[in-house]
Amino acid sequence: MTISAPGKTQTYTEPIQELLETASLYLHIPFCHTRCHYCDFNTYAGILPLREPYVRALLTEIATTGTLARLPSGKPRRSRTIFFGGGTPSLLSVEQITRILNACSTSFSVDEGAEITLEANPGTLSQEQLAGLRTAGINRLSMGAQSFDAQLLKTLGRIHSPEEITQAMQYARAAGFTSINLDF
Repeated sequence: MTISAPGKTQTYTEPIQELLETASLYLHIPFCHTRCHYCDFNTYAGILPLREPYVRALLTEIATTGTLARLPSGKPRRSRTIFFGGGTPSLLSVEQITRILNACSTSFSVDEGAEITLEANPGTLSQEQLAGLRTAGINRLSMGAQSFDAQLLKTLGRIHSPEEITQAMQYARAAGFTSINLDF
C-alpha cells in the first residue's frame, strides 16, 4: 500500500503482507444448558449428546480449512489468536478442547504466544476443569457474568449465581489465568 501526502510518499508492504499471512481462528461451540432469554446467537439447548460428533466434525473442518488457507509457498498460515465462542464452550471437556487445539496447531502455525480464549458460563466451571484448560493452552477466559444481581440473573435466564461468578474467578486465578474478561 502506498500512502501519499503533499511532499511525501511512503510504501508499506511488510505489515500488510504479514497481515495477509495470518488468520484469527474463531471456533463456534453452539451448546448451552438453557437458552438465555436475551440470546440471539446461533446456540442450542438440549443437544448436549451431540458434543462429541460436533467436535469430530470441527476437527475435520479445521484440517480442511488449514489446507485451503495455506500460503502460496505451501506453508501453513500463521495464527495469533484462537477464540472459542458460543454458546458455552466450557461445556466441552478438557480432552475435547485439547483435541481441537492440537488440530489447530497441526493445520496452522499457531504463534507460541498466541492469545487463546475460551468463553465460559461461571456456573459450568470447576477448579479441576480450569486447571485442565490452562494446561491445555487456554490463556484467556471470557466469562459471561452479565450481572452480580441475583434477581437480574434470574430474569435474564442465566444458570449461575453471583457467588458462582466470584468462585469461578478464584478458581481461574488459582489455575494460573492472568487474563480474565467478565461480560456484563
